[in-house]
Amino acid sequence: MQAKEITSAAEWDELIAGHPGAHPLQTWGWGEVKRASGWGAWRVAVMDGPELRAAAQVLTRRVPRLPFAMIYAPRGPVIAPDDPEALDVLLRAVQDYGRSVGAIFFKVDPAWPAGTPNALERVGFHPSNEPVQVTETYTIDLTKSEDEILAAMRSKTRQYIRKAEREATHILRDTSGEWLGACYQIYLETARRAHFGLHPRDYYDAIFKLYDPKRQYLYIAMRENTPLSFLWMACFGHYAVELYGGVSDAGQEWKSNYLLKWHAIQEMKRDGYTLYDLNGRVNEGIGQFKEGFGPDHTNWIGPYDLIYKPLLHQGWTRALPLAKKFLAREGDEE
Repeated sequence: MQAKEITSAAEWDELIAGHPGAHPLQTWGWGEVKRASGWGAWRVAVMDGPELRAAAQVLTRRVPRLPFAMIYAPRGPVIAPDDPEALDVLLRAVQDYGRSVGAIFFKVDPAWPAGTPNALERVGFHPSNEPVQVTETYTIDLTKSEDEILAAMRSKTRQYIRKAEREATHILRDTSGEWLGACYQIYLETARRAHFGLHPRDYYDAIFKLYDPKRQYLYIAMRENTPLSFLWMACFGHYAVELYGGVSDAGQEWKSNYLLKWHAIQEMKRDGYTLYDLNGRVNEGIGQFKEGFGPDHTNWIGPYDLIYKPLLHQGWTRALPLAKKFLAREGDEE
């Protein structure tokens, strides 16, 4: 087995596309989105002849005004959970890279269900209490038939889907960015109502521009040419992941978000994805809405850190709340 850096977008995405662990956040485009907000992005693959055994897109965030950094593989590495040999080769390459940027630690959070036997602790990783991505989510098995998925929904959810259909709500997919501004305004409205924070507008513009247009789906529910709600998917491999979504007050009244999500589920199934990730249970109101679609409660394995500089890692952990605020001002913290 041999590790090699990958510097071509097409080569990287083609390499990892066939691996069952390849997640949208490990694609080249997602790395470029993060690069636009101040991170570095480096990609390494472990090859066993023509076979890909492991890969990691490693994001780098430097500590302001200090010669240190944190490195992080979002929803990575791309590897079979219990493959210590390939993981060892991968980690030697990542450590060499980490040394060049002054890495304090290497964080990973693969989309493996909690309890999955894996090699992380055998090679030196430790469970972390500082997650970046959500660890508790809902998922829908898209290998089930549409009838089975509908049957698992709450009766009220099916009723609201039919209501939106009767009220002449229609769904469009924005492939030009024409509706980005309207979606952002709906998202602002949703954030105020549900009490969560947003990135600056240009962050979402970067996603639309830099993530593979064939694998992102920005859906808007419309009524009489007025946008009522939106849902933004990022997809790769067998994963279809909700990135963002929101609904206006009018959209709540017309139940447009129910029809919108059902439309997205149908489209993701049609396009061959097998796992629909609703990306977090969030707060009670949003959680109840998601629960209505009959998803499985899924807990991912959570974050792990491989610590290179123990004293600095302790300082990072203790200062994390302040560091997050600082990084948020500088760009973003994910």
